Amino acid sequence: MPEKAFDALVTFIYSPRPERSWHFYGEILGLPLARDEGDARIYAVAGNGYLGVCRAGPERPSVSAGICLSLVTDDVAAWHARLAAAGITLSGPPQHLPGFGVTSFFFHDPDGHLLEVQRFDAPFP
Repeated sequence: MPEKAFDALVTFIYSPRPERSWHFYGEILGLPLARDEGDARIYAVAGNGYLGVCRAGPERPSVSAGICLSLVTDDVAAWHARLAAAGITLSGPPQHLPGFGVTSFFFHDPDGHLLEVQRFDAPFP
């Protein structure tokens, strides 16, 4: 058994037109670019968590069904206001969901991937 589990997590999503997604994640969400690999860009999200946005292709199709990228923050309301001001279509105002212990709202990236901005009622992690 290794001494530690892993050093980081990179979640990759695929886009048929990655330029618009690179703009969305880098400019609209303001995620810092950690690495540019040409047809893939990796953005820092939090700590050692990263999001890779890659050009889709025959072996890497763009699939949005069944995926939800949750972005955790203490200031859900400010993110809601920022995204609304940027013209992003949002699910509505932030909602408290006591069954899950979160306050959140949803929206989609340019390729239809579902994103959620949420705050946990209890400290996370």
